[in-house]
This record gives sequence, structure tokens and C-alpha cells, in this order.
Amino acid sequence: MGEINFGVEEMDALKELGNIGVAHAATSLSALLGKAIEMSVPDVRIVKISEVHECFDEKVVTAVVTSLEDLENGRSGYLFISFPDAKKLANLLTNDQSLLNSTLMEIGNILSSSFCNAIADMLGIMLIPSPPSLAEDLSIAILEAIIAQIADRGDYLIVFETELKEMENAIEILIILIPDENFLGYIIKMMGMLG
Repeated sequence: MGEINFGVEEMDALKELGNIGVAHAATSLSALLGKAIEMSVPDVRIVKISEVHECFDEKVVTAVVTSLEDLENGRSGYLFISFPDAKKLANLLTNDQSLLNSTLMEIGNILSSSFCNAIADMLGIMLIPSPPSLAEDLSIAILEAIIAQIADRGDYLIVFETELKEMENAIEILIILIPDENFLGYIIKMMGMLG
């Protein structure tokens, strides 16, 4: 796939997609935790896979990885949900540090399911997410492992810079969609129609 150039309307449509996904996740998290959780997507970026090293630092993160598959049309990709400050996030949601990994897995599960549903609804497809897996490593190392899975079948990733708020506390979460070329082409086509 050649250069992609999303205009303002297409980027707004992508941001709206992100906001729908995280709004569903915030509702689920609020119900689960019994407290008001707000989530929003202040910014969306499209990053060339060849430039991924310039966009992500060498920081150890805890992340949840989910594969996505559109069984009907043979499109696939991955969702990489990165928690740059996992302990702060877990503290915000639960006071029990022994539950750190299970808390992050549950947040990742809720986020990936909500995001998957939002993408499927907006694009009019049926996306099947795999059970998520938890990883802790340099963000770039995890990304490279995921990118290797799609090999030469994708050139771009879409980064949804997400903010989770509980009262006055705000935490950054990165939700990164790594689509294969088929999937990205379909997203571009649909965003063009929606923009």
C-alpha cells in the first residue's frame, strides 16, 4: 500500500471511532468498580511501521495484546493496549497491589472488547478478538513482536492516545491498532465514506 493521507474529516472519524470504543469501556469499568470512570481519545496518529522506533520510547510498559480477525473477509490485525504507568492505573482502580496483573488483564479485556465492538459496528464487519495476553517489556520490543506476526502484510499502525480519568486523577493509555493491509484498506475506504 502506498502513502496514505487522511484529511481532517477522516482523522475526526478515526477519533470518533476511538471515543466510541473507550466510552463503552468506561461504562463497563464504572459498573465493575462502582465508581465513575471517564475515558476519552484526545489525539489519533497514523504511524508508518518503518518509523515506529522514532515514535515509541525505550520504556518498560505493561501491555495487553489481542489479535483481531474478520473471519468473513480474511482481514486481520492486532490491538496493543499499553499502560505506561501500570501501577498508578491499578492503584487508581484498586488498592490491592497483589491484584496488579489481574486488574490490568481485566482492563485490557474490557478495552479490547469495547474497541473491537466499536470498530466492527462502525465498519459493518464481524471482528473476532482472541483472548488477550499480558506482556511486560520495552514498548518497542512488544510492538516489534506483534509487527513480525503480520510480516509484510501491513505498513501502518493507528495510535489512539487515550486518557482515563477517575475524579481528578488522569492516566495515559495507548491503544494501538496494527492492521494488515486488507484491514487498513477497508478502514481507509470506510473512513472516506464516513468523513
